[in-house]
Amino acid sequence: MVDDISIGGYQPGGLSRLCALQCAYYGAKFGLGAKFESVVSADVAEFLARFDPDRDFVQLVQHKGEVRGGIVIDSQDCNLARLRWFFLHDELRGNGMGNRLVSNAMEFVMTKKYPNVFLTTVRSLDTARHLYEKAGFTLSEEAEDQTWNTGMVGQRFDWRYPDTV
Repeated sequence: MVDDISIGGYQPGGLSRLCALQCAYYGAKFGLGAKFESVVSADVAEFLARFDPDRDFVQLVQHKGEVRGGIVIDSQDCNLARLRWFFLHDELRGNGMGNRLVSNAMEFVMTKKYPNVFLTTVRSLDTARHLYEKAGFTLSEEAEDQTWNTGMVGQRFDWRYPDTV
């Protein structure tokens, strides 16, 4: 069990820290470099420019006062939302924190009654996939990802509000 963990909403610099954690992790795991970091950073910046806490969900995990994980629901039009930037530092994995973040994000989706949510990921992230499927997401697309030139297989998962199935 990891001590001194807190979960909270948006805070200045929090998503930038989450972005840095992801870029370092996926850089080491998949050999992704500056191009990946530039895309993720630009996406975070674009999201922050239009962030609306009534429409969007940001949850950050802090360990010993430092952002070590998080999750976002990005809803530009309240019809199609996207689960983004779900990440936990290795030291926080395996204790139910990932399940809690996904559950909290989907509770927000259900409260807002967003009819459709999607996420994109890569095939080899089996633990995250298990959490997505547990939350009701289903694999809808799978293809070799040409963006990063690494041979990774990209995946898209979709979720529909129960009344819209």
